[in-house]
Amino acid sequence: MRMKSVSNILREGRGASIVAVVILISIITILGVIFVSLFSTGVEESTIEASSTRALYIAEGGAEAAIGHLKKSPVSANWKWKDGYKDKALGAGAVDVEVLEYENRDGTLAGALACEPFENVIEPAGALPARTVYITLAWPAANNLGLELYDNTVADCNNPLASANLIASSLTSNKPEAIRYYIPNAAPATLQYTARVVGGAAGVAYNLRLSHPDEFEFSSANTCGQPDGLPWDACMRALIAVGKAGDTRREVFVGFSRNP
Repeated sequence: MRMKSVSNILREGRGASIVAVVILISIITILGVIFVSLFSTGVEESTIEASSTRALYIAEGGAEAAIGHLKKSPVSANWKWKDGYKDKALGAGAVDVEVLEYENRDGTLAGALACEPFENVIEPAGALPARTVYITLAWPAANNLGLELYDNTVADCNNPLASANLIASSLTSNKPEAIRYYIPNAAPATLQYTARVVGGAAGVAYNLRLSHPDEFEFSSANTCGQPDGLPWDACMRALIAVGKAGDTRREVFVGFSRNP
């Protein structure tokens, strides 16, 4: 049997050492890349979370500022304010606010469907008239309803497409529904819409909330809910506030009344 020389053994040892060093450096490099990636991801997530929180606070602050404006005295000079805010500087960002009418249309299905027509008036008087329709639908837990929005008064609730076009819907499973629709029409405009509740059965109760540009019964009167005063709905408002912090957007929806 031929014996290896000392020089061959040393050369093989040096070769094995070089391979081991290369493997070790590769492992360290891979671990370094993974660490840097995880660190960068963590920093990015923290930044996004901070921006989201900041945008939410800005939205809430903008809503509070608008409510304070609407509740100023005298009523006649403030309760009919409709302009909202656009890119209003607040904190380290800005906020957009739309002032809407807020209506409760709670009801009970006579059959499998229900249609609730309503009217929008986009006012030309202000620089920033509201353009958003925001509708929410809820119901008892044992049922599952859907929500549709049509661009006109629906003459026949069983055949809505004969008199109107479907422009938005919310048909999630076993969850409250919400539709947010931006009206493209320029002011002035008086527009008819219909909210359609679907998928139920006779006797099922539903809670429908309509928030949209104001109707003519909006008033500066201060007698909400009194026998000689206005219907309660005429004294309700809603606000949609969008807080903006950098590229992040957060939205807040608030419904409220001036009285009692």
